[in-house]
Amino acid sequence: MAYGYAALVGVLWCAVRLTDRIDVATLIGFGPRWLAAVPLVPLTAWMIVAVPKRQMALIGGVLALSATALLIGVLDLRLGLGRTPGPPSVRVMTQNLGGSAVDADVLGELMVREQVDVAAFQECPFYDNSPTRPGWQFYYGGDLCLLSRYPFTVLDIHDPDNEWRRGGRTPIRFEIRGPVPFQVVNVHFQTVRGGLTALWGSRGEGLDGFEDNRREASQESSSTRARVRALDGPFLVVGDFNLPVESAFYRDNWADLRNMFSRCGRGFGHTKFTPLFGIRIDHVIASGHWECTDARVLSSPYGGDHAPLIVDLNLTS
Repeated sequence: MAYGYAALVGVLWCAVRLTDRIDVATLIGFGPRWLAAVPLVPLTAWMIVAVPKRQMALIGGVLALSATALLIGVLDLRLGLGRTPGPPSVRVMTQNLGGSAVDADVLGELMVREQVDVAAFQECPFYDNSPTRPGWQFYYGGDLCLLSRYPFTVLDIHDPDNEWRRGGRTPIRFEIRGPVPFQVVNVHFQTVRGGLTALWGSRGEGLDGFEDNRREASQESSSTRARVRALDGPFLVVGDFNLPVESAFYRDNWADLRNMFSRCGRGFGHTKFTPLFGIRIDHVIASGHWECTDARVLSSPYGGDHAPLIVDLNLTS
């Protein structure tokens, strides 16, 4: 049983890396991976009670290696080994606000308490520009918005004041005029939820709907990366990618850049929650100009199914 469990963990390790390559693997990658840890409890108890002492070291070693592989390779446990010392030069936050009863005053209190410099939001509800206050600059672009201590410019949009009328999720690029200027691209890609709804709710056409959903997610990710490749100087791509780091779409387009929670976060870093599990699909991705001193996920003070991700950054070049 211990050897069989080790083999199962190995299969799951491979499967999550095939997320968005093979449909079954995609369901595993976006599903409750923690269920794979459940057999560890009875297997450990069985080893203690029933395994002869001469075999306990071998079986215990197999289970320990399986647990380590499960935590790191399947559940994506991070140890913060990429942290650099020193105080940050900029603190960035991203959060999908959809489904939350967020209040501009509570949001402002969070920003002040956590000393956030720049915050990017998705499914932004502030059509009334309520987060605008002395000392802050706010931009509402419909689904996407930005709140910053530093002045900024909206780029690539002919009529920024009326962008919200289009109602889309096209990424928005900003130039932040902080102590050192840098660019931020705020993104919100296609969610797998629509594909799952098509898969479970339709007869005959469910698989086609699921694959159409993933194709759209791939196109959004690749087209945004094409824009990012043209950028000069330090930049950040932040927001709700709706992709775990194991996704083929993520690895094809973003793996060569620096995922700041992967480098500096500790724990699992779940940013999206369902009744059964959490998953890390919101990211702060940086050009090679940046190092991070910390990355953490907070409990949302205003509810919702996404949590705020905060990253402390320093420019190195």
